[in-house]
Amino acid sequence: MTAQKPSQPRLLFEWIVTHPKKLMLIGILIISTFISFLPQLVKDTRSDAFLAPDNPALLYRQQVKETFGLSDPMVIAVVANESIFTPEGLNTITQITDAVRSIKNVDPDGITSLSTENNITGTSEGMEVESFYDHEITEGKQAIAVRDAIRNFPLYQGSLVARDESASLIILEMLNENDVEETYLAVLETINNLTTPSSLKVHIAGEGAVSGYMGSYIDADAFRLNPAAGLIITIIVFIAFRRFSSTLLANFIVAASVITTMGAMAVSNVPFYVITNAMPVILIGISVADSIHIFSEYFERRARFPKESFNEAIVESMLEMWRPVTLTTLTTAAGFIGLYFAAYMPPFQAFGLFTAFGVTMAWFFSLFILPAAMSLIKAEVNPGLAKLLVKNNHDIFATLMIKLGTFTMRYAKGVVAVSVALVVVGVISASNIIVNEKRIDTFHKSEPIYQANQVINEHFNGTNNLDIVIETNELEGIFDPAVLNKIEALQLYAETLPDVQGSTSVVDYLKQMNKSLNEGDPAYYRLPQDKDLVAQYFLLYSASGDPTDFEEEIDFDYRLANIRVTLNEGAFVRNKLVVEALDNYLLTEFNTPDVTAHLSGRMNLSYHWIKNLGISHFSGMAIALFLVWLVSALLFKSPVAGLFALTPIAISILFVYTFMVLFNISLGMGTSMFSAVAIGLGVDFAIHTIDRIKSIHQKVGSIK
Repeated sequence: MTAQKPSQPRLLFEWIVTHPKKLMLIGILIISTFISFLPQLVKDTRSDAFLAPDNPALLYRQQVKETFGLSDPMVIAVVANESIFTPEGLNTITQITDAVRSIKNVDPDGITSLSTENNITGTSEGMEVESFYDHEITEGKQAIAVRDAIRNFPLYQGSLVARDESASLIILEMLNENDVEETYLAVLETINNLTTPSSLKVHIAGEGAVSGYMGSYIDADAFRLNPAAGLIITIIVFIAFRRFSSTLLANFIVAASVITTMGAMAVSNVPFYVITNAMPVILIGISVADSIHIFSEYFERRARFPKESFNEAIVESMLEMWRPVTLTTLTTAAGFIGLYFAAYMPPFQAFGLFTAFGVTMAWFFSLFILPAAMSLIKAEVNPGLAKLLVKNNHDIFATLMIKLGTFTMRYAKGVVAVSVALVVVGVISASNIIVNEKRIDTFHKSEPIYQANQVINEHFNGTNNLDIVIETNELEGIFDPAVLNKIEALQLYAETLPDVQGSTSVVDYLKQMNKSLNEGDPAYYRLPQDKDLVAQYFLLYSASGDPTDFEEEIDFDYRLANIRVTLNEGAFVRNKLVVEALDNYLLTEFNTPDVTAHLSGRMNLSYHWIKNLGISHFSGMAIALFLVWLVSALLFKSPVAGLFALTPIAISILFVYTFMVLFNISLGMGTSMFSAVAIGLGVDFAIHTIDRIKSIHQKVGSIK
């Protein structure tokens, strides 16, 4: 009788266990190579990261930034117990302004505070532009004089000084928004090193600070989450197999998956985004699953066939497990690849692509490096565990699963009916989920930056900005009174919208000039209605002031102007109303062939990436589920088996939707990831169950 030729998988695993040192060396070299790339990995915590580089809104915003020098500012609030207009308050503002000026990435010409801004007054000779104060305040009457000047300058009330006069802002523009984290830490350190009066409190907020602190927040979360997840996995693996060698090897596979994935991101010049922070934890959960299945099979075999050699036990275990491990890897990777293809935001694309890569690396190390390591260690089954396995005794978890299986078999129709009901409720819930995002809510309410944001939004116009860019067709087109009147009307309309607390434009400066040149009469706080007079005002201003003082409001040719609208609320569901209302106003009331306006700024960018978050989420989930079904159907050669693999995942996702609606949890940047995670982690259980049932069915059929 001719001997049966060994299968290719058997030959492969036999070669692995007979050359374990070579395989371990290969594994260590791979990990070492990817580790060498890790220093190149950079973080990108900017909101802009959620828009594709060629997104029209982002490109326009960059154009606006080049024209007006506008960026996402860092805002420092100096808050007094009563009035900020005291020698201590004003001198502290000067002290902080001078201190932050030398910070590397802070634009020294882009700092706005009471100590840098100018007052506009009228004199017998014309217009006088001078600092509110440019010296140390030594007497209370000097501080009162500054207060009276601010009271006579409406533009700064609410924007630079709190309306109740208890606080003032120092606004910092940055030269390079990519270095925002280092800048935030430098500002924080600089202020902490200053000696300020105990009666004053200093807060740092603004979009620049949020992006800067986000990097530190990611590091802090990673420092807590990853070790905690690793520790939990270690404990579970040790309890399951009662061997330190098993926990060591399981952690080795996890480390290999995470390190190679992070290294691949670095070598591909893909930054570590905010949502990428969840990737290591997800990979830990997915990577360890393959190890657990292999160890389960191996230790059960050692218990049942104690005389079998270690290498033979490893080979037989791998022959039993390579197929389901490969199947789960393919379906899990398919789920994350679905996210990559469906997402239009770079962070989500990177998350899907590199998580799929990490899953694949976990498969490689589990099938090729793990058996080699097991061959070197030659771990023996724990005697207590061996007794349970040999006698077919079951621990509490196995007993529970048996009872659960018996229950579902007995009441199959009822279980199916409940599942269908969950699907219906889940679909209804999914249609009622609210898409919302509020960046500041990423932080805990006890965090200083969260509290700073609250303080500034309570005392001032707010920390959230929306820009409206006005364009005319000719040089000095902004000087036309008709255009200026339209800008003023637009500002007045914007300030009627929800959460809008104020706005700033060249109109406000012109009103102040007009009043100052008419003996400070409040009745003249209005726009001049003569183009030549407007031009003359700017000429008079330039005689004693710096023409660049208006660079954030108007361009050099006086053809473009910018309105900065300020809100004290950053939630998308509320900002959406403002953006859409202004868009409609510009389209129906403002734009003409001679003058047009377009929205820009941080709020507009956030609107454009968040508004499609729900569509991206559900389309990504649909594509991921389809790919999981397709891969499962092809692997099992049965469309029905593909549906079986899909059913538990789909029901669990719909159940989460129901939970979100019941507890008023919005679909946002973080929560939108749960479906990809659920598909990636959940499909493993279905695949292993289906494959085991199929294997048992084949064995029982062959016996019959």
